[in-house]
Amino acid sequence: MPHRFTLSAAILTLTLAAAATDASAQQSVADFYKGKTFRVIVGSSEASGVDILARVASRHLGKYLEGKPTIIVQNMAQPESIAAANHIYNVAEKDGLTIGAGSSGLFSRAISQPNIRFDLDKFTWVANLYTATVLYWMRTDFPCQTLDALAKCPQPIKFGATAKGSTGYGLVPELLKDAFKLNMDIIYGYRNNDIELAIERNEVHASGGDLIGFLGGRGKQLLDQGKVKILLQVSGQKAPALAPYNVPWVMDVIPEAQRPLFTMVNPILDLARSYFAPPNIPADRAAMLREAFAKTAVDPEFIAETKKVASIEPILTRGEEMQRAVAAMLDQPPEVKNKIIGLLKGD
Repeated sequence: MPHRFTLSAAILTLTLAAAATDASAQQSVADFYKGKTFRVIVGSSEASGVDILARVASRHLGKYLEGKPTIIVQNMAQPESIAAANHIYNVAEKDGLTIGAGSSGLFSRAISQPNIRFDLDKFTWVANLYTATVLYWMRTDFPCQTLDALAKCPQPIKFGATAKGSTGYGLVPELLKDAFKLNMDIIYGYRNNDIELAIERNEVHASGGDLIGFLGGRGKQLLDQGKVKILLQVSGQKAPALAPYNVPWVMDVIPEAQRPLFTMVNPILDLARSYFAPPNIPADRAAMLREAFAKTAVDPEFIAETKKVASIEPILTRGEEMQRAVAAMLDQPPEVKNKIIGLLKGD
């Protein structure tokens, strides 16, 4: 009996000690952030899409950050969030008090341009709050209406686009043309707002771009009128907003030999509003930041304000998933990387 009592007491002591250690660790995170300033460095100018969402998120994030630090949003404008990423990676303290907010261009620029001073796979990825979906939409009176038909169509479909290297108007259409052997002429040089008018005039027959821009513009009206349709959606996951339209998802129909190309492209689209901390911040603080963003993403007040102010519905990708997506993007054969890099450069 005394032996059993001693063993039970030892187990109880160890259990209480472990609980105390856990409580102490949790408390230390809160203690660290208490009274501090937490900075969000936005990698774009004020009133941009990245800036608007970062400011909305910051207004609600404070509810869930342990220690309730003061949150300050600062802009570090440079194309594709490169300046912010360089700052977070090379200058910011590795203490969890500074994070960056970037666009999808961060990923495309990082793999295609030489003027970067960071490794994508070494950031502490915290969260992503919006997943972009690129569309291929077209007139419903064009004589060829399916991917198979467009490959064999005697008349080339004219695709209105902005610039080579653009994700939604250059990179993705060029990949689709090649993957499905489409008889398609991509006509560059349009401004975004002019493309819809060009389609209405039958000057071009199809175009691309982001789902949000399409739903918020003339394209949605033309869709409702039956004058255009969405032939394909391109992203790492199906867009819920397209469910009523039964739009095929690229990963369901792409030829197997082309899948690695889209495996590399999808994170560029999926991580369109990313939040990231310096490499090697303390694990408990990284976990807290990820959890705070996860809670913010489902906060009804945050969702309502995001819909009202940014005209998008937030979609969370957790930091752990981002880490895996970035690793998969970078772990592609040289021939895949070189093709994507060439298209991003407009070669």
